[in-house]
Amino acid sequence: MKKPVCLALLLLLSSALFAANEKANIDAEKKVLIQAEADFEAARAQKGMEGWLSFFSEDTANIIPGKPVTFSKADMREQLTSTWNPNATLKWQPVKVDVSASGDLAYTIGTWQLTGKSRKGDPISMTGKYMTVWKKQADGSWKVVADMGNAD
Repeated sequence: MKKPVCLALLLLLSSALFAANEKANIDAEKKVLIQAEADFEAARAQKGMEGWLSFFSEDTANIIPGKPVTFSKADMREQLTSTWNPNATLKWQPVKVDVSASGDLAYTIGTWQLTGKSRKGDPISMTGKYMTVWKKQADGSWKVVADMGNAD
């Protein structure tokens, strides 16, 4: 009788420790993603379009209004070449970060502000919301696999 009770207690304790460890890992990944968001914004500010693109996976989804969805960073680069505005400043702040139980997929949701001048030189000031889907890469880094936003 003592052996089954001891075994049950041991299993319960190991399950609790495993769950606590998994939660700690997920919480740690959330902090990594918050930093990744800040690094992403800084890369865009410092390096422009190439800084922006450096945070996307090679098979990223391109979700552009009026066009079919494609899954290629090369397609994204081609599209951005004709629309990128170096005179605009984009800032964003995540307000929610969630990581899958497996720790390899995550999303961030937040707000953004676009200021500066349009490509024609007119002043611009816009705000909106975004959702970004992140996937953990083989090297442990996080890359964007889908990114969408809308204007207020």
